[in-house]
Amino acid sequence: MSPKKKKKNSHGISDPGYSFYAEPLGVRYDFYLSGAVADAELYANWFSAIRNAQPQDEVIIHINSRGGYTATALQFVRAMSETQATIICSIEGDCMSAATMIFLAGDRFEITPHSAFMVHNYSGGSEGKGGEMYDQLVFEREWSAKFMTDVYKDFLSKKEIASLLDGKDIWLHYEDVAERVRARETKRLKAEQK
Repeated sequence: MSPKKKKKNSHGISDPGYSFYAEPLGVRYDFYLSGAVADAELYANWFSAIRNAQPQDEVIIHINSRGGYTATALQFVRAMSETQATIICSIEGDCMSAATMIFLAGDRFEITPHSAFMVHNYSGGSEGKGGEMYDQLVFEREWSAKFMTDVYKDFLSKKEIASLLDGKDIWLHYEDVAERVRARETKRLKAEQK
């Protein structure tokens, strides 16, 4: 009996009898949120890249910011919620005010030792006729209570959120931030398993 001949492919190479496939390599996007969280229009290309990133991609937002515009942070959070990519938020120095909102919207987290983390209520101002200013303040108080509660739930306690809304700044060491993020993610995973 003669040995069986191995099949050859179109390149003349013997078929080894197994197959394999490769998933496409992802793209890594690095964004550096350094300095103030500025006008949203400055980040239009970031928002587009984040929203259009694919499941195999990684978006890394390197944060060293003392905060800035809440409305810009809100647009970051929205873009991050719409992406298929994995979002890694990395604190590399300061993470304060609006920057904390962006950080907490990530999927994975990195925190450089000795980084500073600070949460506080929004800052703003009002001008116009008395009734208009009063209406704005009433609206913003209600808006900020809902927004801050949504952003910081499962990271800050209810008591801390209440004190935040009353004007108290909350400062956390990097170890505290890491511990709270781990606890929040554990709670989220347990909820998903139910």
